[in-house]
Amino acid sequence: MNSGSAFHLGLFGNRSLVAPDGTSLTGQAVQRHRIALLALLTMAASRGLSREKLMGYLWPERETEHGRQLLNQAVYNLRKALGEDAIISEGDEVRLNLEVVRADVVDFEAAMARRDHAEAVSLYSGPFLDGFSLSDAPDFEWWADRERQRLAIAHAHALEALAETAAKDGDLRRAIDWWKVRAAQDPYDSRVAVRLMEALAGRTDVSSGRAQ
Repeated sequence: MNSGSAFHLGLFGNRSLVAPDGTSLTGQAVQRHRIALLALLTMAASRGLSREKLMGYLWPERETEHGRQLLNQAVYNLRKALGEDAIISEGDEVRLNLEVVRADVVDFEAAMARRDHAEAVSLYSGPFLDGFSLSDAPDFEWWADRERQRLAIAHAHALEALAETAAKDGDLRRAIDWWKVRAAQDPYDSRVAVRLMEALAGRTDVSSGRAQ
């Protein structure tokens, strides 16, 4: 499926679910537990997750039968909004069809895997599920925090790789810009502060005509 005919799920920064025609979805499809379900299935990728695990993440305080009903209702509402093929059920496993629903976080990880750091940085518009929480689902909260930290570290690595590459190419101005972005992400990291100062000092040396 061409990406232009797919729904787009944004999980970095402000969450969004956008139809192929560019319309932002509203209503049941973007209710908090639906977004949480989409996030879980997105990060599970082609592996999918069992219904039991999904219920444990999203409705831990519910009786098993009630939790199953809530999960079934969530899947029904998502299929209604995104199409029957968007959510695939195989036995007890549930997975997201990533040809029907494209996700920024999936594209980010693909870019990181092929070392396309510029593309990865362009996709990272903010922390994973920033400001999102399910107060009655502690395991989901723990999972989201872990993924948020992991993806933030990957983003930091991408920024540093871009800074290093720019410096090697002799583009010190660009290297400084990347180190500034990295420092803003983690202003208390002394190592990053030192690298930024080194880049600034190198730029000053070049401007004043001294050899690097």
